[in-house]
Amino acid sequence: MLNNLIHKKYIIYGSSIIVARGLEYFILLFAAGYLAKDSYGDLEFYKKLIEVFSIVFSFGFPALILSYTKSRDSKKYFYVLACTCTLVIGIITFVTATFFGYEYIILGMIFYALFFNGGITPAYILVNAGSTYAAYYKIGISTFFYIILFLLLYYFEVRGMLYPYGGTIVFSFLIFYIGYFLFKKNIEFKKLKQYWRVFKRLLISSFTLVISNFANLMFLYTDIFIIKLISEDPKIEIAEYSFLLNIAYLLLFIPLTLIQVDIDKIKHQKGYVKILNKKIGILVFIASVSIYLVYYFIIGVFYPEYGDFHVLMGVLLFANIFQALSPLFGFLTVVQKKFKQNLIVNVVALVLNIIISYLLYFKLGLIGLAISSMLTLIFRYVWLINLVKDYKANELYGS
Repeated sequence: MLNNLIHKKYIIYGSSIIVARGLEYFILLFAAGYLAKDSYGDLEFYKKLIEVFSIVFSFGFPALILSYTKSRDSKKYFYVLACTCTLVIGIITFVTATFFGYEYIILGMIFYALFFNGGITPAYILVNAGSTYAAYYKIGISTFFYIILFLLLYYFEVRGMLYPYGGTIVFSFLIFYIGYFLFKKNIEFKKLKQYWRVFKRLLISSFTLVISNFANLMFLYTDIFIIKLISEDPKIEIAEYSFLLNIAYLLLFIPLTLIQVDIDKIKHQKGYVKILNKKIGILVFIASVSIYLVYYFIIGVFYPEYGDFHVLMGVLLFANIFQALSPLFGFLTVVQKKFKQNLIVNVVALVLNIIISYLLYFKLGLIGLAISSMLTLIFRYVWLINLVKDYKANELYGS
C-alpha cells in the first residue's frame, strides 16, 4: 500500500522539501536553545512578518504562472513580467521604507517573493522544467539562505533581525540572476508586449489572489500578531507558541509535496483528486501521531523549558490536521478560477479567527488561541470542500 502512496517523484520533490524545511527547523530549533526567549520571540515575529507581507510583493504571480501558462513562451514571458512588476513594487516600497529605517525588512520580503520557496522563480522552474529541477532549486536556495542565517546568528550575533538581514544578503546576490535570465533567454520586446496585454487582463484576478493569500497567511499567524498586540509579555509568549506551532506545521509537508508533484494529474486526470485526497489523509494521520511522539521526546531531552505545553501541542496538532487537508481544495479553487469565492472563504475565516482568538485569549490564554485556530480551520476546510465539489478534470481548459 505504501508503494502506491509514495511514488519516486514524491521522494525526489519531497526530499527537497525535507532538506529545505529541515534546514529551517535546524535554524529555528538552534535559535530556540541558543537565544533567550525574548530574543527568540523577536526572531519569530520578524520571520512571520516577512512571510506575510512578501505576498504583497509576489502579487499572486506564482499562482498565475502555475495555473495559466501552457506554452514555453507563455511561461517565460509571464515570469519576466511577474519579476518586473515585483521589482517595481519593491523599489517604490524600499525607497519609502528608507525614511523609517525598515529597508532591510523590505529587501527580505522581496527576496521571499522573487526567489524563495513559494515565490515566483520556484513556480516558474516547476512549470517550465518539472518537479525534479524545482527540487534542485529548492535545495540550493535553501542551503544558501540558511547557511547565511547560521553565520549571522552564531558568528555575528544577529538576533531579532536575523531573517531581514539574511534575506537582504541573499537577495543582493540573486538579483543578478534576473539579468542573466533576460540575456540568456533572448527576450523579444514584441512578444513581451503581446504577453503584457494578456498579463494585464489577469492583474485583477492576481489582485484577488494577493488579498486571498494575504488573508490566508494572516489567518495562520493571527495568533502571533494577537499575542504581539495584547500580551503582557509578548516576546516570551510568541517564543513559546511559535516553538509548538513550528512543530505542528510539519504536517504541511505532505500536501505541499503531493500537490506540487501532481499538478498536471490534478488538472487533467479524471478522478485523481479523490485518489490524492485519500493519500494525503492517510499520510497526515500517520504523521500527526509521529509528530506528537517526536515533540514529547525533544522537550524531554533538549528543550525542557518548552515542556509544560502538552495540551496546547495536542490542540495545535489537531487543528493542523485540517490545515493539511485543505491545500488540495484551495488549489482547485485556483484551477477553477474561483478567485472571488476563495477570497471570501479566506477573509471570512480570518475575521472569525481574529474575533474568536481575541475573546478566548483573555479566558484561556495560549490554549484559547489554539482552540480558535482549530474551530476556524475546520470551518474553512468544510467550506472549501463544498466550493469545489463539482470539480472535473480538464475544466481549466474547457474540455
